[in-house]
Formats: sequence, structure tokens, C-alpha cells
Amino acid sequence: MALLSIITPNWLVRMTKGLSSSQKSRRDHYRSQISDLRSLLWMLHNHNTRYIRCPQSPQASKARIEIEEFCEQLLDECNNPQRPLFRVLKSRMEQVLSSLPNQSKAGWYAIHHRASDHLIYIIDEVTRSYLAEGTLDATYEEYQVFWQTWIDTKEAQLRYEQAVMRLAEGKTAAWQSVNLQSRILQKRMHQLSLMSSGDATLAFDRVDNRFDSVIRSTEEEIPASSLIKISQDLSVILLHLFDRELIVRTSDSEPVKATPGIKALTVKTG
Repeated sequence: MALLSIITPNWLVRMTKGLSSSQKSRRDHYRSQISDLRSLLWMLHNHNTRYIRCPQSPQASKARIEIEEFCEQLLDECNNPQRPLFRVLKSRMEQVLSSLPNQSKAGWYAIHHRASDHLIYIIDEVTRSYLAEGTLDATYEEYQVFWQTWIDTKEAQLRYEQAVMRLAEGKTAAWQSVNLQSRILQKRMHQLSLMSSGDATLAFDRVDNRFDSVIRSTEEEIPASSLIKISQDLSVILLHLFDRELIVRTSDSEPVKATPGIKALTVKTG
């Protein structure tokens, strides 16, 4: 090793150190971005759950301003290649937040759902950039398996909600569609639960039991509002799982900590 150090040109040593420093700088940048984007995702979630009944209240307006300012900060701090990505995010959030106060309840949920999905795909893109800067291919592959299973579950959840909406509108054969989509969503949940921690598994079990009740029920036995409530509770579980996966993948062997201000997974029954 000493001989190698002697015969290696100084310019090559400096270049190697520079590359290593540059890689660490990029990883630190992406890690910080992921943390900020996680915060933004929870801000959006909290706005959705807290202000749907009072969208024009001063508190709701303040929350929307805070989200817009946070998006502006993300745009200011991103690197040049990322600017188009964060410029679109800022524009999308401004459009969404300005339109929400005048929406019906169904419209509110639909718009929030699309905004959250847009943000989630941006988080995934930044996370892949972070992992690509690492040296462990297995870590990237593990994340890829989780992501595919998680997004498949989200898509199954969307199809379930669409079936419930058709049921609420009195469409023909809507209950059969709800029953089928419940079974498909259950299967996806079971696959995802195998990758989850103990707390998440318990939360999954509670929702799973409620889907069992749906599958065993007959038409008009369970109101559409209760069917939607099951999906809303599942959304919280999925959000926690995604958030925890990001913490694990960006921790650099540091102990995993809970997201500030986020309580342990709980799902109300009924």
C-alpha cells in the first residue's frame, strides 16, 4: 500500500478524493431533499384530514400558504438538473391548493389524491438518485421490490375506491365490482405486509378483517361511506410504510427514528 501511494501521481490522488467528496455531497443533498419531501407529504396529508370540513377557515388558508412556501423553498434549494421537476411540483401545488376551498367533498378527496400521487412519484425519483450514488446494489434492488409492491397496492386501492363510487351512484353490478376489488386489494395488502414491521402488520390485520366483512356481506349491508372509510384508514397505513421505508433507506446505518409529530400506526374500527 505504501509503495502504491508513492507511485500514484498526485493529480490522480486529488481527482479520486474529489470524486469521493462530490459523491458524498450529492448523497447528502438527496438525503436532505428526501427529508424535506417527506415533511411536505405529511403537511399535505394533515391538510387533507384537518380542513375538509372547514376549507375556507383562516387556519386552512394558513396551512395552504405554508405548503406553497415550502414548495418555493424546495425549488430554491434544488440543483439545476432538478429545477424542471420542482418547478412543476410548485405549479401543481399552487393550482391544487387554490382550487380546494370551492370543491365538494368528493372533489376535495380526488384532487388531494392526485396531488399526493404526484409528490410520491417525485420522492421516488429523488430516492432512486440517492440510492444510485451508493455502492450497494442490493439496497437499490430491495427498495425497487418494496416500491413495486407498494405502488401495486396503491393502484388496487384506487380501483377499489372507484368501485365504491359506482356503488354510491347506483350503477349496475357495482356491488360485484366492490367485492372483486376488495379481494384483489386484500391480496396486495398481504404481499406488502410481509415486508412490514410488527406495528404495521397489526394495522394491516385490522383493515384486513374489515375487508373480510365486506367480502362476506351482501349488497346494501354496508353503506358506501363505511367502505370509503376503510380505504381512508388504509391510506394512512400505506403512508406510514412509505415514510418508514424512506427513513430506513436514507439512514446510513443510523438508528431509525419516528417521523416528528407522527403517532404510531393506529386504525379505528367501524
